[in-house]
Amino acid sequence: MNTHASHREDGPAGHLVVLGSGPQAEWEHAMQRLAAVGPVLLIDTEPPDWQRPHVADARTANLLDHTQVRQAVAEFALARSVAGVVTFHPAYARAAAQLRQELALPGPSVATVEATTLRHRTAQLLTGAGVDNSGALHADSYDQALEAAHQVGFPLVCKPASPRTRYAARQVPGIPELAEAFSAASATTWPGTGTVIEPLLDGIEATAYTADSPSGPRVVAISHATFDPQAEPAMLPVEVVVDADDVCASAIEDTASRALAALGHRSGTAQIRMRITSTGPRVISVTTHLTDPLLGLLIEQVTGIDLISQAGHHARGRTVLAEESRLGATAVRFLQNPRPTPLLPPTVAEHPHVTPYATLQQYPDKRRVGPLWRSGHLLVSGTDYPQCTARLRSAAAEIRSARLSA
Repeated sequence: MNTHASHREDGPAGHLVVLGSGPQAEWEHAMQRLAAVGPVLLIDTEPPDWQRPHVADARTANLLDHTQVRQAVAEFALARSVAGVVTFHPAYARAAAQLRQELALPGPSVATVEATTLRHRTAQLLTGAGVDNSGALHADSYDQALEAAHQVGFPLVCKPASPRTRYAARQVPGIPELAEAFSAASATTWPGTGTVIEPLLDGIEATAYTADSPSGPRVVAISHATFDPQAEPAMLPVEVVVDADDVCASAIEDTASRALAALGHRSGTAQIRMRITSTGPRVISVTTHLTDPLLGLLIEQVTGIDLISQAGHHARGRTVLAEESRLGATAVRFLQNPRPTPLLPPTVAEHPHVTPYATLQQYPDKRRVGPLWRSGHLLVSGTDYPQCTARLRSAAAEIRSARLSA
């Protein structure tokens, strides 16, 4: 390939390996930011399309097969150097960690990645460190899952212990639904890792995002997700809001810091998903990387903190401290449906601004996300969380009205 984006030459020489990408509307911002950090080598399941202007080179591989990934990078490295490895997909975190270890590159160790990708191992380490968590129990068979369910109680969540696909968790209201949920989770877990059973926690869903500071990782942003009832029993977000002055920050910061310390994560971006229950925050999962590039855009808009670029710099061995500029809130609402049918009439698709406050991004091709089909998303900004959610729902109502009258 001979096309690439301009990049800064103020860091370590060599290419930044990016494992995997996604649809342009959700990923282009991230690819632009990474290309500005240094030349990008994209390893993906398909040859680049919209990504071409942002990558210096590309290779194809089955990203779930570390041998293929290692071979693709090794062939590239015969003639050019590799300075770092980054991914945004939890299923590729192992491959990224193994590459870093083999090439002696910066970033989370294999041990830390294993501790965060195996859900029950995460729970064990957090419990040992006195960090409140979901208490996930491991199950290799349906009998073990049934025993764990009796310990946890219904309703509960059944999920892969180490997921290979996104949105694989299932809500289970009772024993009749457990077998199907266990079978689905077993089909999407890494071979030999089993499944986990954990309680369906009440409270506010929150994800904390951390960046480096002189004293170690600190929370720089918090998002709140609302799950789509159309997707049930799957747990698929439909709205996500980031508020620069989140009222839950004080309740979350200490828990997030102690969770990262318990799992051995000392530097670099990370995210900690939790529920803020009546007894305080309880950690559900931890990842040593961002899992949704679109959230990086939302966070940057309201905090001034570019976590995508920070991740790229950290992967190349540089620490870039955050310069904050906090103002307002921003949010996304995904347009998704159980059927791959058009959600938007042509008249709506022609106009990116559904209301004065909402911008529509329609996808060229609908794509499967969990049990639903996603055709686009709405972006809004506002002064705070309540205003953003009100604007999202007003814009969604405008789209429904336009569709019904088309």
